[in-house]
Amino acid sequence: MDMEEVIEKLKDILASEGQTSIKTIDVAKALGIHPDTFNSMKFRNSIPYKQILNFLQQRQININFFFYGSSPKENLECEDKYKILRLYKVNATLGGGGINEFVKYKEIIVDNTLLDFFKVKDCEFITSFGESMEPIIKDGSICLIDKTKPFKDKGIYVINTREGLFVKQVLKISLKLH
Repeated sequence: MDMEEVIEKLKDILASEGQTSIKTIDVAKALGIHPDTFNSMKFRNSIPYKQILNFLQQRQININFFFYGSSPKENLECEDKYKILRLYKVNATLGGGGINEFVKYKEIIVDNTLLDFFKVKDCEFITSFGESMEPIIKDGSICLIDKTKPFKDKGIYVINTREGLFVKQVLKISLKLH
C-alpha cells in the first residue's frame, strides 16, 4: 500500500463522518500533522503509521481492516467463537503483596465457550505466585479476573493497594449489637 492509497482511505473515513470536499490538508489536520510535513511525506511515499494508528483507534476502526481489508480474527474459524484477552505478567501474590512497576502482557485467544461457562464478559488473566491460598489456588496458577462482578459476602478477589497486588479470599462479616 502506498501513501496515495492511504490518503484515499482516510478521505473515505472523513467523508463517512460528514465532511465534504476533503483535501489532503484536511487529512493532515485529522492526523495532527502539519500540512507541509504531510506533503513532504506524501512526496517521499512515507506513511505516518503512528498518527494513522491513533486516528483509527480514536474511531475504533480495526487496523488490519484498514490496511489489509481483513479482520485479525479472520485467521480463526469464526469471529464470534473466540475472544482475544490479555494475560498479564504481574506479581499478583497469594501472600505478602507484589509490587508491579512495569506490567507486561501477552494476548491469548480464548474460546467463548470457556468464558460463557464462567459467566464472564469483561475479564483478563494474571499469573499468581505464593502458597498462602493453597489448596484453592496453587503457586503459578493463572487466575481469571472478572472486572464487572461487584463485591459480595464472600469470594476470591484481586486487591490492588499501595503495598502491592494481592489475591485473597474475602469474607464479609456483619457485626450486630444486641
